[in-house]
Amino acid sequence: MYEILIILVLLLLGGYFYWQNHIHKVTSYTVSLPKDYASLKDKKIVFISDTHFRKNISHFLIDRVLLEIEKVNPEVILFGGDIVHEVSHDQVIEHTKDFFSQLSKIAPTYVVYGNHDLKSDRKKEMTDTLKRVGVTLLDNESVWLTFEDSDIGIHLIGLSEEMSSISMKQDALSQINLSNEHKKGLKILLAHYPQFIEKYRKDETKIPDLILSGDTHGGQVILPFVGGLYVPGQGFNPYYDFGIFTNETYPSSRLIISRGLGNSSFPLRINNRPEIVMIKFI
Repeated sequence: MYEILIILVLLLLGGYFYWQNHIHKVTSYTVSLPKDYASLKDKKIVFISDTHFRKNISHFLIDRVLLEIEKVNPEVILFGGDIVHEVSHDQVIEHTKDFFSQLSKIAPTYVVYGNHDLKSDRKKEMTDTLKRVGVTLLDNESVWLTFEDSDIGIHLIGLSEEMSSISMKQDALSQINLSNEHKKGLKILLAHYPQFIEKYRKDETKIPDLILSGDTHGGQVILPFVGGLYVPGQGFNPYYDFGIFTNETYPSSRLIISRGLGNSSFPLRINNRPEIVMIKFI
């Protein structure tokens, strides 16, 4: 009798951990815009991050993620860094090519690198792969996005910096040049590290309307009524773990942190399923 109970418990635990690590969820946010940006109403952005591709990946998860994004039918797909965890195997580059080639067929796709990407000894190969499949890598720069049925566009800014360098900067966007031709436009920042948010808002002329970050994996373990357990660079019980953050000083500037799709060095997610973020402007 006890043996049967133990087997049942183990099966339930196995099913729970599989669900937590291989069955994604979609988190939807609506972002209200000022009247000046009314023509961007109903535009949809998909934001994903932290796939941490290894030699062996869950093709079941990746296939479901691609199907979900295709179903959303976004105008733009944004990726917040840490494509790879290790690139000692050629399969990791192949995973990168396969995944991002599919994304770019769904919608224009823009990427920033995270710390794992930047320290990779095959970064150039990864960069060439992204370019070859039609993905735009934002390396400390801004691009101007337009839509056929909108009279206003988006300044999409992408930071690609090591944690050690960005933490030393008072103004993280000092090197970013926004197009003088387009004085007016929604500003969206892709930046891997959410904890440096105040440095992203240092220049009042460049304060992003929306900041999209990853890196945290939601704290890897989410405790009820507490939040994420631990994030490197923030420690235990981190403030910036996942979700949407607002600030009274900057009421029109919002931060959204993705819990990511993959795992870093710790191999399990607990109470913290892989996440696709869907943002709709209203």
